[in-house]
Amino acid sequence: MTDVAILRQALIESLPSVDHAGAEPDREPAFTYVPPSHAKALDPDVSLVEGIRGAGKSFWWAQLASERHRDAIVKAFPEIRVGSGVKVVKAFGAQVSSVDAPSQDVLASLAANYPPRAIWKAVLAQKAGLGEGFPSTEDWPQRVAWVVQQPEAFDRALLRVDEACEQRGETLVVLFDALDRLAADWQHIRPLAKGLLQVALELRSTKRIRFKLFMRPDMLQDKEIMQFPDASKLLARKAALTWRRVDLYALLFQCLANAPSGGAEFRRLCEEELGCEWRQINGLWQLPTALRVDEKEQERVFARLAGSAMASGPSGYKRGKPYTWLVNHLQDGLDQVSPRSFSAALLHAAEDTRDDAGLVLDYKAIQSGVREASKIRVNELITEDYPWVDLVMQPLRGNLTVPCTEDDIKRLWADARTLEGLEMDLGRSSHDVKLPPPSVEPDAVLGSLEGLGLMTRMDRGRIQMPDVYRLAFGLGRRGGVKPLK
Repeated sequence: MTDVAILRQALIESLPSVDHAGAEPDREPAFTYVPPSHAKALDPDVSLVEGIRGAGKSFWWAQLASERHRDAIVKAFPEIRVGSGVKVVKAFGAQVSSVDAPSQDVLASLAANYPPRAIWKAVLAQKAGLGEGFPSTEDWPQRVAWVVQQPEAFDRALLRVDEACEQRGETLVVLFDALDRLAADWQHIRPLAKGLLQVALELRSTKRIRFKLFMRPDMLQDKEIMQFPDASKLLARKAALTWRRVDLYALLFQCLANAPSGGAEFRRLCEEELGCEWRQINGLWQLPTALRVDEKEQERVFARLAGSAMASGPSGYKRGKPYTWLVNHLQDGLDQVSPRSFSAALLHAAEDTRDDAGLVLDYKAIQSGVREASKIRVNELITEDYPWVDLVMQPLRGNLTVPCTEDDIKRLWADARTLEGLEMDLGRSSHDVKLPPPSVEPDAVLGSLEGLGLMTRMDRGRIQMPDVYRLAFGLGRRGGVKPLK
């Protein structure tokens, strides 16, 4: 097998799956890369972590809770402030039972009888080992009832736990994820999420006990969730799971360097191209500094894998360079790219590249990979997050080329009576989990699409749609990648 084929197989085997993270880590620590913004987000003192779909919220929820993975990552990335005195426990997230925290069905029953804050305080009591009167039973209604009936006993016991942690030099961090699954509809999610945030804020007064909440931006932008005293104090200290272009390629190179088959070939390629040296710590190959922070050096390495032009022939460079082209075409309207989309595009490109190709990734396969990533992204959007978006996009499919004007979109909506249909659909499912637009007026719907990053406004008010959505929604663009049919 040639080095090209070996590296292509290494890419396929080492990049993270596009599937959602589960309750337990399913990858070795060697394949984990920690961007600078994520190091801050993992700090035990940061209670609120914001991230778009696919940014790594569930990934870190599982990784932090695994002592083996956490220790390996901290040793490889010392900028992470998660020392040996930090105890991490999972509460709500990708669980299948109510052992760690009440499941969705149990929460629905509890919320019908108890205040949301009391529910989360009961979860805290169970995770902190409150003792001293707190029911030892696994019955959540009894636990929550005790918190409601014994508020002073709860406060005294929590203070004693905090003082004991201080004496031991230990910090307790309780993790929460997948908060869009707190209930079956948005109407019931809001009070539970609000109560959880309130308890997280209250815990800021303790020395050694913290909630860490991984949340989507739309929840933090919901006024009904964030409308409580001093909510701004939580928001002011939040950290965001952002991915710059240099971070995405560092993730790719981290995975390739540690691939069981092909890792040695990739490290040798980097040494030939950059003259860099590799270090191994506890079985984990660490990226040389240049491959973490220097885009020019990263581009030189990626060009060895994917070439330096997005077309063949002398005019190929006019279409752009693979290193920049790939990320540019995966950005949403808020200039964000998720590693899930990045990985999906690369995996598909590697699988789609011909066996006899001279490069690990062919430029046509990279274009195909972006189409695949777009399909995955849009499917997540319309099936899991915002089903109403599919309804308003259907009349535009095959009938619109961007950039366009607002009137072009409004005319297509009017001809298909789209917004009337949206109003009827929202009326039938008024308790839908996902946030609908504030109204079905054309400007309000366009504003919601823009807020979600599906559309952006250019000079003179013209509207553009990023390729990561445009391709799967079937909109045209002059000179752009052809959309999915």
